[in-house]
Parts: sequence; structure tokens; C-alpha cells
Amino acid sequence: MIYELGKAFEELLIVNRKGELLGRREKLWEIYPCPEAVRAHRELFERGESSFEFEERGRHFLFKGKRVGELGFFIREETTLKKEVEDLKRELLATLSHELKTPLTVIRGNAELGLETGAGKEELLEIVRKCNEIEELLKGLKKLFERPQKFPLVNLRPVALECINGFKSRAREKGIDLIYSLKDSSHRAEPVLFKQLLLNLLDNAFKFTRKGRVEVELEESYLRVSDTGEGIEEGIKEKLFEKFVKGKGSPGEGIGLSVVREIVRFHGWRIEFKSSPGRGTTFTVFF
Repeated sequence: MIYELGKAFEELLIVNRKGELLGRREKLWEIYPCPEAVRAHRELFERGESSFEFEERGRHFLFKGKRVGELGFFIREETTLKKEVEDLKRELLATLSHELKTPLTVIRGNAELGLETGAGKEELLEIVRKCNEIEELLKGLKKLFERPQKFPLVNLRPVALECINGFKSRAREKGIDLIYSLKDSSHRAEPVLFKQLLLNLLDNAFKFTRKGRVEVELEESYLRVSDTGEGIEEGIKEKLFEKFVKGKGSPGEGIGLSVVREIVRFHGWRIEFKSSPGRGTTFTVFF
């Protein structure tokens, strides 16, 4: 009966004290050639339980074993997806270190403007409260791992206006015109993530525009952010939305647009861009 079980179920490995698998002719460490398999077999018969991990052709497996009498039973579980999620979380740490800079830049700019213009205590306290944007951002990015079954219906216009207001001081400092035309645009979306999407696009636009204008247009079916900046190099256009891709002399880490792409994908939207060296760039997100 036990012999038939070992033969019938690939996920169940039954071994004896010699390491031989019932139902097969090989030993455990011959099928899974690694020192961990040898160690796990020894510990199984010494302590009564053990485990080991094994990787083969990009697939990851976890083996948990228990001894019953003179036999040991290992259950094999594929953990490839879990491993990918953990890798994604580690990548997110790099993303967060970049993304925290954007709201802080806005807060610092507003605070400096407030000091220059002699803003009152209440105004400065309101600027400090904007630090809550960081907490919102952390919550929003966390939702990239927790796709909801249904988004709330949100009018994106007030969210877009809040983002734009945060960049007005930066526009004045650089002598750039910030132009916007916002219409009501209601869609099922996560507002925190939409806000971060627009923040990233605006941050990029201001970063690479020395003179001229940055323009935001929100319509029912799309969001458009355009600038009269340096434009995007031909050599990086095909990989523009990949992590750590950036142009020569770029002060950033090359992460912001990859986050934009993930937010767009998360909502099932689509993003396109047009750019000419020395003439500027236009990003359009189609809802």
C-alpha cells in the first residue's frame, strides 16, 4: 500500500533509512542533487522531522518531512510564485526609496515658499500635514499586491487638481508655465495610486524642462501630461518603462516611470508617449 502511494503521487516522497525512495530506484539526493537533501534525510531519521529547499530550471520547491516508524515522508510543495512575490517585495524597497522623494520635494518647496512669503503658522502647519501623503503612498503601493475585485467609482478631477497645486511653487521657482485643463472624469480607480501616477509624470516633466511649459489635460477618456523639455533619447525609448532605465545626465534612479506603468497595468489602462529631442515629451494615459 505504501509502495503504491509513493509511486502514484509525485508530490509524496517516501524514503527508507538508506535514502531510497519507495516506488522508485533512485535515492533522494540522486533526484534532488544538493547537500541539503542529504542533510534533511539524516535529520529526518535523527530528529523525526526536517525540511530542505531545491531549485531546478527556475522552479523552486520546498520539502517538508516527517518520520513514521522506519520510513520518512516528504511532501513536495512548489514555491516559485511565493519566491517571485518575495523578490517583488524586495524590488519595491528600491521603488519606495525613490517614490518618497516626490511628495517630500513638493512639501519642501511649499514650505520654502511659505517662509519667503511670510505665511502664517496655520499655513505652515497645513504644509507639514502633507507628510501624510507618504503614509498614503505606502498604503497605495501595498495595494499593488492586493488587487481588489472592484474599484470605487472616483472623479479623478479633484485628485488631479490636488497634485497640480502641489507643483505650483516649483513652477514659479523654475519660471515655467503650469497650464491645466481638467474636466470631470469618473472611473473605477484607486485614488492614491492615480495620484502617485500623476505625481510621477509631473515630477519628470519639471525635472527635464528648463523653460517653456508643463501642461496637464484631463478628459473623460484620458489623462495627458506634456512638456517643452529635453525630450527622450532614441536609445532608451523602447525600454523607457523598465526599472533603472534613464537618459544620460538624468538625476533620478530610473524607477518613476516603471511605477507609472505598473499603476496603469493595475487598473487595466493603457499608456503611450511621444517625444522629440529638444522639443518635449507627451504622456497619455487612456482609461
